[in-house]
Amino acid sequence: MRMPTTVDQELPPLSDSNNALEQLSHWIGLGEIDSAILLQGLAYWRGLCRERRFPSRRDVTPRGLAGLLRHTTLLRVIDGGRDYEFRVVGDAYVMAHGKSFQGMRWSDTDRLSPGYHEMIKSTYDHVVREGKPVATRGWIDRGDRGSELIYSEYIFLPLGEDDGTVDHILIFAVYVPRQHSANLLKMENLR
Repeated sequence: MRMPTTVDQELPPLSDSNNALEQLSHWIGLGEIDSAILLQGLAYWRGLCRERRFPSRRDVTPRGLAGLLRHTTLLRVIDGGRDYEFRVVGDAYVMAHGKSFQGMRWSDTDRLSPGYHEMIKSTYDHVVREGKPVATRGWIDRGDRGSELIYSEYIFLPLGEDDGTVDHILIFAVYVPRQHSANLLKMENLR
């Protein structure tokens, strides 16, 4: 089964913010992924698909995630995407966001990063609705007063018991240490 290497051309922008850095957060084609971690996660997910559109949650195992677990987040879809629950939250996510959301619902996180919340929820909703992977890159704001933005790259992968219903989203993410942020911003502006 051949997976698409790009996302649909009519995807909405991730952010309508006037903040220049937040404007750099956007969906990218799967062929544009730079991170070896994300490429490894995508290869793992594709290997689990076999002849299906996407694998089930039961197919994903800690052993299969060896080397990826610290970069892994697993969301349970609640009521078809009305909300999402953090089931697994890797160390990289905790360090980047300054908090573990494990056991929390997405609706509980809005006060932590206003604006970012809606941007990411639209990505979750798209994965649930379309049953296709989505990759992003850009900047995140932890919402802490005085904190710097963090450069990141994500891939959001659907999971479900059948090819028509996404009941979990498997996420792999990498975050760039803040000392490299200025150089990445220059590189992003040159693209």
